Amino acid sequence: MLWMLLLIIVVQILSLGMMPALSASEVRVFEDPSATSNAILYIVMVLIFTGFLLLATKLGWSWLISGTIQLCLFLSVFYVLSVYLPWMIAFSISIALMLAMIYHPEWYVVDSLGILVSAGVSVLFGISMETLPVLVLLSILAIYDAISVYKTKHMVTLAESVIKIRAPLLFVIPKSRSYSFRVQGADARGAYFLGLGDAIMPSVLVVSANWSLPVNYAIFGVALPAIGAMLGTYIGFMVLAMTSGEKPQAGLPFLNGGAVIGFLTGCMLSGVRPF
Repeated sequence: MLWMLLLIIVVQILSLGMMPALSASEVRVFEDPSATSNAILYIVMVLIFTGFLLLATKLGWSWLISGTIQLCLFLSVFYVLSVYLPWMIAFSISIALMLAMIYHPEWYVVDSLGILVSAGVSVLFGISMETLPVLVLLSILAIYDAISVYKTKHMVTLAESVIKIRAPLLFVIPKSRSYSFRVQGADARGAYFLGLGDAIMPSVLVVSANWSLPVNYAIFGVALPAIGAMLGTYIGFMVLAMTSGEKPQAGLPFLNGGAVIGFLTGCMLSGVRPF
């Protein structure tokens, strides 16, 4: 569980480190970062993509699921690397990472790719939305995650399908050195699993808080509301770790909830009005 927490910490720190360069690229997901409707558009995209994956799962089209996910991840990695490297080098590295994922989907390959993708996506959406739309988004997603895991259980079905085809949409934390994701796959006796979304969504708030709000107080260049969101995420994760058992758990109610509470606390302490 501590390794899971460390992965989230690494994603958030890397996101903050990548933020200046990516924000200077002027690439944005939404035209108006202040529009609350951005959260609704994001939810619609999530529902459409989830519906597509569930339909493909039901039809047994694992090749389509795998291909779509790999294409999305390739574009994410290429977008991030192209900001720092010439496009040909960025393209070559992105292709190499995808080939490593296809032909050697071991847990350390999955986790390395997951860290890079999570940080890049967190920055992309964090600099595309101000804090109010992000707060709305995190609140809706926390409710949706709880319903999809505990009520409809379709997210559990989707997660099992993703693990089965070795799709890199999650972090894999082995329970022993002998564990092999290629061989054992979704065997819960061999590893813990954490969805990339559990690391991405709180990190979007961290980036947005550091990008869009005035900086009254900062530590190592990170604004106090962003630090509050980070610490809140970690506390939420620890609560999740203490309450979860062997059954699948909805992470976003804990992680998003902690991030939001920490963010608001940071705003109060620094005298920043987030709305």
